[in-house]
Amino acid sequence: MFMGTSGKDYPDGVDPSDNPFIDIVEKYSNVNLKMNVPGYADFKTKSDLLLASGKLPDIMHSWYPEEMEKAADEGAFIDLKKYYDNSPIVQKVISPEMMELAKSSDGHYYRIPMSYSDAPLGAGLLTRYDLVEKYNDGKWPTTIDEWVALMEKEHEADPSAIVMSNRVMGDKGLSYGGVMYYQLYGAPVYGYRVQNSKVISTFELPEYRAATVLMNKLFEDGVLEKDFATGKNYFSAWANNNSLMQWNSSDQLVPAAQDAASGQNDPLTKTWKLAMAPPLTEYPTDAKYVWPYKNMPISGHGVYISTSSKNPDRAWKVIEGFASDALKEAVYWGTEGETYTVKDGKRIPDAAKLGDKNRAWTLGLMIIHGFVTGQDVKQALSTQIMGPDYAKVVYDSQIPIAELAEQKGYALSNFFRASDEASKKAAEEKQFITKTTVEAIMGRISMDEFDKQVAVYHDKYGFMYDEMTTYLNDNKDELLKKGVIEAGW
Repeated sequence: MFMGTSGKDYPDGVDPSDNPFIDIVEKYSNVNLKMNVPGYADFKTKSDLLLASGKLPDIMHSWYPEEMEKAADEGAFIDLKKYYDNSPIVQKVISPEMMELAKSSDGHYYRIPMSYSDAPLGAGLLTRYDLVEKYNDGKWPTTIDEWVALMEKEHEADPSAIVMSNRVMGDKGLSYGGVMYYQLYGAPVYGYRVQNSKVISTFELPEYRAATVLMNKLFEDGVLEKDFATGKNYFSAWANNNSLMQWNSSDQLVPAAQDAASGQNDPLTKTWKLAMAPPLTEYPTDAKYVWPYKNMPISGHGVYISTSSKNPDRAWKVIEGFASDALKEAVYWGTEGETYTVKDGKRIPDAAKLGDKNRAWTLGLMIIHGFVTGQDVKQALSTQIMGPDYAKVVYDSQIPIAELAEQKGYALSNFFRASDEASKKAAEEKQFITKTTVEAIMGRISMDEFDKQVAVYHDKYGFMYDEMTTYLNDNKDELLKKGVIEAGW
């Protein structure tokens, strides 16, 4: 079996093919597993090489669904529907609706997806509330102008602070701390908008231009770090230089707050108070364009059985082993008397043992249950580490974000599949947006020059959004039934 670590690489001394956790899968399936588990950094390269070779293992795990689907369409993997229909153990984790969402564009069920159904919904401003207390008397900003004023106030009071930082992620030169105001303007970087049954690149919106003008001011004022285009300071700025906030998914709040409260990486973070900022009361655009999307109940991760497998029935039993309650319990709760105790019928986790970094790799085995399940133990741990009052603040701050996500529904982009021509242009398009936006923020080009580049962009890449428009209008009724509310905008 080929499987990724999902960023949780195995520590020295752990044999991927022989350990107490994989033993649970082997015992259930009555299979001796030979695991091929490359490190996270090498996963994509080795996965590509495997697919290109045509010499596939019985089972493959991947978080690149488009590439796996392409290989499946070319004959690499089998349809798993008949196995799923006769498997209560997998159906308990992955509902029929989730399987439908994982279906390939031509109607095949090549993958068993990873569940994401337990994740807190939405995304927003993951914020250092202790800094809001310090510089704004604990009053949450309710408008963009108030957020800017707070940032300016922190910068003036603490010039050493990197109030606003940015993370570079491949072709996406702006993310997290670098995209907050674009999000609040309803024009997310590298995004789209559905308006009057037409799909438009957010890069072409007047709100995107307005956010860029604001970003230029923040850059000139020193609020946005001077090295934001490199992204090299992002992690250190967040950890050590009092960055105020970042745009992030709500499911990242609790792990971040728990990690900070534990002080295991830096004792100074014990004084932090993290929370999702409440929605604004005023927006510079229709508020629905600022609301976060509802999470899909599945992630891009999936497990596949190769056509070349001589024992697909036994391979399926392995998949069931990964979907078993026994494995989930072992990963999230561990063993009674070792990682948790029972008092008055209630399990009490041992935070130190369950949070041991040498145990983190086990989460990567949740390729069916998902990384966001086990909320019972996570909440128990959070309450223990953060204290009940702070833990309540953290969890309560997620509620308004989730309510907005429910109202907005799923994103059109979750269902649309670009043409080969558009897919080949995707990286180039992101690079164009990054280069033009960064140059405008830094003042290297004027806003008149920015406008000219937007026109060039439309001529070169507008067809990508025309494709989405055609798909939207051809499938509107079906999309609305699936919960893509923006299909009716």
